[in-house]
Amino acid sequence: MEQQQVIIDNNISSKGRQVAADELGCLVADLQIKSVSGGYSRNRRSLVGFGDRWIFVKEVDRDLLPSDGAEELGWLNKDCECVNHLIASAPELVPEWEKLVADGHVLLMQSFQESDGWQWQFPSNSDEQRQYIQAVVDATKKFESVKFEQDLIDKLKLHPYFRDKLALDNGLKLIIENAEISNQLIEKYAAMAQDDSLIGLRDAIHKMQDLLTDEKALSELSSKASELINQPNDCFGHCDVRSDNIAYNSSTGQVKFVDWNWASYISSGFGATEFLVDMARRGVDVSPWVGDLNIELLAAVVGFYTKRCLQDPLAPGNTLRDVQAQSAAVALGLYYMAINR
Repeated sequence: MEQQQVIIDNNISSKGRQVAADELGCLVADLQIKSVSGGYSRNRRSLVGFGDRWIFVKEVDRDLLPSDGAEELGWLNKDCECVNHLIASAPELVPEWEKLVADGHVLLMQSFQESDGWQWQFPSNSDEQRQYIQAVVDATKKFESVKFEQDLIDKLKLHPYFRDKLALDNGLKLIIENAEISNQLIEKYAAMAQDDSLIGLRDAIHKMQDLLTDEKALSELSSKASELINQPNDCFGHCDVRSDNIAYNSSTGQVKFVDWNWASYISSGFGATEFLVDMARRGVDVSPWVGDLNIELLAAVVGFYTKRCLQDPLAPGNTLRDVQAQSAAVALGLYYMAINR
């Protein structure tokens, strides 16, 4: 999903510190505060500790947000409700506890710190990488079997959204029908093919270059993407499966998913596919998991991201459009891998 600008100083406010102190049973003056890097929301976030106990605190600050932070308050509530529901059905994959305080403005939850064996990035060790990917893919399948009552689906806005958005997107048709867009993409990928920093993605980029000049192949891919709309939309998913949202314990092999803002009902294989595309974009060989890919979804992703990668950057220095272009190329490469296996 499209990124949002992060506020410069996102440490929790005095209100957030007070409720954290209440939770930890100490004075505000005795708190230890650690900044938290990463993330795209505009919420305030900090790790807060007292003694040997640490918690993660996320706070909606209305002074920093439009519409009194109504959207962010909704996200915090959705996050908390999803986790508390999943604690009963998939406790091994979510934080052990999570709660809203301060009239819904502050979310408190278990922290996952490096000192306890947790990391928030893709492992560097090759053996751990395979264990990590398998654990995440297995987790996405576990989530797909979770059921919510209809009233909670309505309350948390878990209605199917992403399949239809992707399946009905006209990105591939635009490439076929609009010569200007086609030429812009040809130029963009030609430049990417010369970028030495993308050498690990060069094969995928070359496949994209071939696709952009082959109307028959584009038409076949567009037809396959349109088939996505026929898939059932009956699987629950996180819908933002990437390393920034996954705590991984290299000692136990556990994974814990956080940030449930985008959770929704989806088609089977959605979570595994979005995650494997992200891994492949990082240069990881995901061929052992080719059977877990949703082929029609891959075809739709190609068109979805190629159309968006030509849009203006969200902000100076923002790399989202480049990431989208890379993801489209990688999805195409995985699509060919999947249909030819």
